[in-house]
Amino acid sequence: MFHLVIACLLASSTVAPPSFAPAVPWSEPIADYLARGAELHPDGFNRAITALMPEGDRLWIGYGDATKNLGTPAPIEFRYLAKAADCTSCADPKPRLARVLAEGQGAPQRTPFDTGEEQIEPFRICDGRIWQAGVDSNDPDELWTQAKPAPAKLIEGNMFVLEPGAEPAWRKYRAIPGGEHVHDVCAFRGALYAVGSGSANRVEWEGGQIFRHIWRSDDGGKGWTVAHREMFPELGKGDTRYRRLLAIGERLYAFGYVNPFVDKGPLEGRHVEWRDGAFMPISPDTAGELANLIVTRTWNLDAGTGLVIARGQDASAPTRAFLARDGRFMELEGWRSLRAIDLAPVEGGFLLACGSGATAEATDRGTGEAETFEVRFFTSTAPDATEPVLALGTTRVTAIAVWDGALLVGTGDGAILRAATGG
Repeated sequence: MFHLVIACLLASSTVAPPSFAPAVPWSEPIADYLARGAELHPDGFNRAITALMPEGDRLWIGYGDATKNLGTPAPIEFRYLAKAADCTSCADPKPRLARVLAEGQGAPQRTPFDTGEEQIEPFRICDGRIWQAGVDSNDPDELWTQAKPAPAKLIEGNMFVLEPGAEPAWRKYRAIPGGEHVHDVCAFRGALYAVGSGSANRVEWEGGQIFRHIWRSDDGGKGWTVAHREMFPELGKGDTRYRRLLAIGERLYAFGYVNPFVDKGPLEGRHVEWRDGAFMPISPDTAGELANLIVTRTWNLDAGTGLVIARGQDASAPTRAFLARDGRFMELEGWRSLRAIDLAPVEGGFLLACGSGATAEATDRGTGEAETFEVRFFTSTAPDATEPVLALGTTRVTAIAVWDGALLVGTGDGAILRAATGG
C-alpha cells in the first residue's frame, strides 16, 4: 500500500508554477546589528537573515549569532516589516520593533524589545499562534537563572509566543528546565513539545553530562517538564542535541545528533518517535538511510505528509530530502543535486530556496565553482518534480517568504530582496 501511495505522490503535477520578476534589493532590516557585529568580530560573524515569517500585515525577521553570542553586548530584538501607514497595498522596507513581555522571566531588559537571546530562528506556527524557541540565552539571562535559590546553579531556556492584538508583543517564558539550547517547538495531541540540549544544572554541565532533551508543556508554554533526555555516552567528550520536530497525525518525531569532540566527529543522527506511550528510536526499517543523517529542517506539507531535510558531514554539500508519510520515510531522488535551504507555501504548492551545493570555500574565496542559488516550485502531490521559477545567481539565499504580493528573499549579507509576482 505504501508504494502505491508514493506512486500517486510522485505523479506529474498539473499546477502551473508562479512567475516572478527579477529580485531587486529592497530592505536592510538589520543594518545596525551588522555594524555592531563588524566592530566586535572583524574576523566574521553570522550576517544572515535566518528566518522570514509572514503574519497578516507583518513579516517577522530572524537574525543573530548564537556562536559569537552577539546578543550579550547588544539586544537581539523581534523585528518586523509592515504595510506602510499611507498605503493599503504596499509594505514599508524600514524595520519596526515589537515589545517583549518579560517581567520576571529573565534578567532585566536593557530595552523594552530585548529578548535575552543570541539569535532568532526558526519561527513556528502551533495551534494558530507563532512561537519562537530560544536558541541560546544570553549571559545576563543565564546568570539570572543561576542566582535562583537552589541546591545547584540551574539552567533554563526561553520560549516566546506572539500575543494577539493590534500592537505586536511577544510573551517570554523562561521556564524550560535544562534548556541551554532550545531549537524547535510544535503542537502535538493537545500539548506543546520543544527540543534542544543542556543539563539540569551547572554541576552536570561542567561535569560533562550533556543531554539531548525533549520538553512538554500542558499549560500553553508557561511551564515545561522534561519528557525525555539522553546523555552523550562519555563524560565531557561530546555534544548531543535534538534539533527538529515534526508532528504528523498521531506521530511525533524528534530529530537529533551526537557530536564527538575527538577528531571533531563524525556527527551521527539520533532520532526518536512517540510510540507505545514513550519516545523510542526510529526503526531503520522505516527511516532507512535517514537514521544516521543530520536533520536540518522539517515542514508539514499537508495533514498527512511531512518533509525532512538532512545532510551528511559536509554542511555545504547537497542535502537529502525525505517524504514522511504513514510512519515511513522515502527519499526524493530528484532533490539529490540540491542544497535545500528554506520553504514557503504559495498558491497551489510550495517554493523551495536551494543552492547548487558547491563548496563554501569556493564560494568565499572565488576559486573553483561558486555555489549558485535559485527558487523552485513543487506541489505536495508531486514533490519530487521541482520546477525553477527564480534564478538568484551567487547571491547567498538564507530564507524566503511570500508576502504582500511578492517573494521576499533573505540573504547571507543581512538584506532582503523583493521579486514581484507575475514577472
